Amino acid sequence: MIDSAGSDIDVDELMARLRRRVSELRSRPQGGLPVNALWLRTNVFTNSMEAYANIADQKLQIRTQWPSHIGNRFPFNLRLLRRVILALLAFVFKDQRHVNAALVAGCREQISLNRHLTEQIQGLRDDIEALEALHGGVDGDTSE
Repeated sequence: MIDSAGSDIDVDELMARLRRRVSELRSRPQGGLPVNALWLRTNVFTNSMEAYANIADQKLQIRTQWPSHIGNRFPFNLRLLRRVILALLAFVFKDQRHVNAALVAGCREQISLNRHLTEQIQGLRDDIEALEALHGGVDGDTSE
């Protein structure tokens, strides 16, 4: 909490420092990625996360077919044995499927939240650019 009674803050000096800092940031060449590249990177990341969630969702399903890489070697060529093994695996990993389903649902919520926040950030950037174009930025001294 700020004690306003004993405050020794010079507002004019603070505003001058703020204006200097803003002008330094604007005059400095842009380092790193431009805004559009950051937006693109965020979208690519979100889309890849959604692809991973889709793959995890496919793997979440109960296995009803025998894996093809095991083949029809003995003793796996017996239908009854295959059905028993698949039923046993479904029973053993039942709880794990529920946990994985919850994780996939949480991942989808995160993806939705990331998309929503990215859209809001882009909207705020557009608003800032429109306000700067309308008012000419904050470089000018308005204290006179």
